[in-house]
Amino acid sequence: MSIMDRFPLPGQTQFFTLRLARAGGSLLVDHIEDLRAAWAAMVADHPTVCGAMVVLPDHLHAVLTLPPGPRAVSARWSQVRRDFAQRVAPEAPETIWLPEILIQPLRDSAEVNRALAACWEAPVRLGLAKHPEDWPYSSLHRDLRIAARRRVGA
Repeated sequence: MSIMDRFPLPGQTQFFTLRLARAGGSLLVDHIEDLRAAWAAMVADHPTVCGAMVVLPDHLHAVLTLPPGPRAVSARWSQVRRDFAQRVAPEAPETIWLPEILIQPLRDSAEVNRALAACWEAPVRLGLAKHPEDWPYSSLHRDLRIAARRRVGA
């Protein structure tokens, strides 16, 4: 089941990649609580459906469904990037992120399912974990908890 099946919304589902300016570091996982706080603040301000997200040492991938509109993407990611940067590098927050955000619109549930799998499998592809569930900074854990609750409740 894809995010499109679970959350049929009028917005566009997209696959995002955000990278730190300094490749090869571990800033995102070293400051995961700061990133989580920045994400939570953004979601409180801008409703967002997160199909999947994986935080890697120097970049992150996310599958999000956002409402239609020209500022839906920029408002959300700008807030997350700004808030995180101010938390971890208040003296030079503009130096944290690469300015580009890679965005891939997902046209159908097959593309959404491939993007979800790409998020969950990224730590394995990068040699950070042997199995997707071994990587602690992935929404896969949320999805496994939801699936377990559904099995218990069924």
